[in-house]
Amino acid sequence: MAPESPVLSWSESFDEPTLSPQRWNFDEGDGSAHGLVGWGNNELQFYTENSLIVNKGLKIRASKQSEDTTLQCYYGPAKWSSGKIHTANKVAFKYGLIEVRAQMPKGKGTWPALWLLGNSLTEGIKWPFCGEIDIFEGVGNKPHTVRGTIHGPEYFGEEGITHAFDYSDELSSSLHTYAISWEENRIAWLFDGQPYFSLTPDDPRLVGKVWPFNESHYLIINLAIGGWFGGEVDPDLTTAELKIEWIHHSRINGVGEVLTSA
Repeated sequence: MAPESPVLSWSESFDEPTLSPQRWNFDEGDGSAHGLVGWGNNELQFYTENSLIVNKGLKIRASKQSEDTTLQCYYGPAKWSSGKIHTANKVAFKYGLIEVRAQMPKGKGTWPALWLLGNSLTEGIKWPFCGEIDIFEGVGNKPHTVRGTIHGPEYFGEEGITHAFDYSDELSSSLHTYAISWEENRIAWLFDGQPYFSLTPDDPRLVGKVWPFNESHYLIINLAIGGWFGGEVDPDLTTAELKIEWIHHSRINGVGEVLTSA
């Protein structure tokens, strides 16, 4: 029997003038209120709702702040504002094809991410035991690089299991589709529909280690600035935008769930 084409089961195109409160949360601040100073990565941005622009798509805009800003970060007056949204306690996904159509920001020091955290985090299981799937994580100082990663117990932070390749054009020059095809005991990463990386618990780097990816996860989209991964920020950079055209979840051969709080 031929493989079944993906069947769309959930989508978001940000058509309304505000984020859907049934689907989305947004974070504010520098992470200190959550016990994650600098969001755990020495990041420079202060997240604000005003950095989220919803109008037939979503723009997350990072803006360099003036010296008299009222935004106060862990290091003093915030150097940057930006935005972060997530679906925790509202929408979760388990298996299936998750696609994000996005245009990456331009500028050294930008750090855009499209990622998933295990739903168990909302139930008290700590990171990295909850599991993290990075559909895409990029940095402005490597404008051609497409990267997918997982983090779990014994393989997190700089030890995350990752793979990257360089695309011919800068990722900020146009929209692309970043995706994972996810099933029990297997995750594959795709760029514009083409697979470039896959992992199973049988991978030599994972044998004997916990695979926390057979449980539901929620979606996060953010644009960080600087930090340990983003690196030094171009002093001439004043604004940068991560653009999201749409997000799709599809079942593949009948496999894939969307779990909502409603």
